[in-house]
Amino acid sequence: MNLGMVTSYIIAGMLLLGIMAMNINVQTSTTELTVSQILRSHINTVTEMLNDDIPNMGYDYEGTTLSNDDVGNKILEFGNEKRISFYRNLTGDPSRIPERIEWEFVDSTGVNFGTLIRRVYDPNDGTTDVNEINIGVHKFEIRYYDSVGEILSNNMSTPGSNVTQLNDVEQIHIIMELQSKEKIYKRATGDGRYMRSVWEKRFTPSNLHVENI
Repeated sequence: MNLGMVTSYIIAGMLLLGIMAMNINVQTSTTELTVSQILRSHINTVTEMLNDDIPNMGYDYEGTTLSNDDVGNKILEFGNEKRISFYRNLTGDPSRIPERIEWEFVDSTGVNFGTLIRRVYDPNDGTTDVNEINIGVHKFEIRYYDSVGEILSNNMSTPGSNVTQLNDVEQIHIIMELQSKEKIYKRATGDGRYMRSVWEKRFTPSNLHVENI
């Protein structure tokens, strides 16, 4: 057999394998980029709601909440690492009873993701608006602080429904992680990996610092 021809076939085969490997890497990178953009879009949607809800907790506090027996004269109603509920009145109408806002993360048994739920209860008409967020929420953690500027690990124990501890809360730190629902593989065999998008923020709601009357 012609040695030159054999050599040409070997070189051609090596080039073909190289091109195939490059195409696989390009496709994987494109997939990772697309999934990352989708995750960022999802997490931005959720954080827009959190950035509106959390800083506004206790809004119209002095004008409405303190004089409302049903609310119990408190901004925060409940707080643990997976759930937080609080009152606010954004309508500008002091005759309205404040709405109760609740965020809760419910772990799903046996899978890598849970459901993040936002509930808005309006006592003025008895309705509850519920939004269930099922977009690959892997982690949702809430930490509470009784002084401003504490390091992340120096959080206070979760207050639950303890009024005294709830009144001590000065800052709220939320950590959220979204993951892709399927693993991304770079080759036919071996372990793939979930794409991740992590967001965290420390909130200092101004109305938590209003002295009780």
